[in-house]
Amino acid sequence: NPDAISRFYSPDFVMHSNGVTQGYEAFVKSHESVYASDVTYSVEYDESAWVESPDRVAGRVWITTQIPDEAPTRIEVILIAVVVDGRINRVWETTWPNWADLKAFDTYE
Repeated sequence: NPDAISRFYSPDFVMHSNGVTQGYEAFVKSHESVYASDVTYSVEYDESAWVESPDRVAGRVWITTQIPDEAPTRIEVILIAVVVDGRINRVWETTWPNWADLKAFDTYE
């Protein structure tokens, strides 16, 4: 739901992912294009690889994406996030496979 982005992400948000850096506006625009597409996804958390402090979280998740009539792709994500005033302010992540190389994210800028 793209409407939830402003609730969970700071207007000063910056993401660093596999060599791609995005500020808040680009992040919102890109996610809106994915949400508007036929891509479906699910998220699994690795509870044994999750570390939290009051203003940081680090962990591993798997995001499974699927385009209609194609096999699903399971993406492993290792991330570190900084939280400011209750919203995500910074994310550093690496994924395997690289999400930017997947057809499901062709509309992602």
